[in-house]
Amino acid sequence: MIVDVHTHLPTHYDTVPDSDRSTENVMRSGADVSKTNSIVDYLRAMEPVDKTFAFGIAPRPWQSERPLTITGQPGDIAVDGKNLNDVAAELHKAAPDKVIPFMSLHPMDPGMNDEYDRAVGDLGCKGIKLGPNYQDFDPVGKAAFKLYARLEADGLPIVFHQGTSPMQDAPLRYAQPLVMDQVAIAFPELRIVMAHLGHPWQNDCLAVVRKHPNVWADVSAQFYRPWSFWNGMMAFYEWGVTQKILLASDWPVSVPKDNIDGLRGLAKYARDHHLPVIPEAEIEGIINRDALEILGVE
Repeated sequence: MIVDVHTHLPTHYDTVPDSDRSTENVMRSGADVSKTNSIVDYLRAMEPVDKTFAFGIAPRPWQSERPLTITGQPGDIAVDGKNLNDVAAELHKAAPDKVIPFMSLHPMDPGMNDEYDRAVGDLGCKGIKLGPNYQDFDPVGKAAFKLYARLEADGLPIVFHQGTSPMQDAPLRYAQPLVMDQVAIAFPELRIVMAHLGHPWQNDCLAVVRKHPNVWADVSAQFYRPWSFWNGMMAFYEWGVTQKILLASDWPVSVPKDNIDGLRGLAKYARDHHLPVIPEAEIEGIINRDALEILGVE
């Protein structure tokens, strides 16, 4: 079972009109990333994997007109009153055997509990994506803890953005991996995925996942910074926690194939630079790890 636990939503049902096309070049440090993509584009990129988790990032209630998805503007999917959770459900309908919809909420939104009920009960969302830095909420604040308590009781996992971001108004302290230690202490049964190996704080990330049985890391969007990638992966290996890493891509920032190839290419990178090699079994374990079973996703 190959599962991509970290994909963002497409913006359009069908072909993206030329007038809607847009790119950005900060997420991959100068490489262009398309902000507008269709469901067809998404499913084509996901061909190498068996299952995907798909989500947006709920906007700040005081800035609800500005979407916080990696993919930018809502496009023609999120129209007629639909929000990002509706889009996740629409994507699931397009490929019900592959796409698993995750919701996103803002803990400080007055309507959060009603939207939770709708996203889980009506839309069939199986987990949640939170980006405390992007959403500008304190991940160890009272509002967030109320949401975590409900998720823990319902057995729904969280994928947290972790690590750096180029967005100037996204507080880095809200995405520092050591903050997750406090969350996991307070909610030991809550299943947590820390995205991006917590880069550039991979050592802090591994310390948290090593300590807490229900905390994991995903490897999304690491391969294109090879020195940082090798260092982070070798640290996880030396501390004996590569088995706590899940496969992910961060689509559309990168695609699953490139992340899989990047993992398998670590051995060549190490040999080319006279560095220690992470055993192949550890790498293949990451690629083929059954995240559905681990995270209790039905």
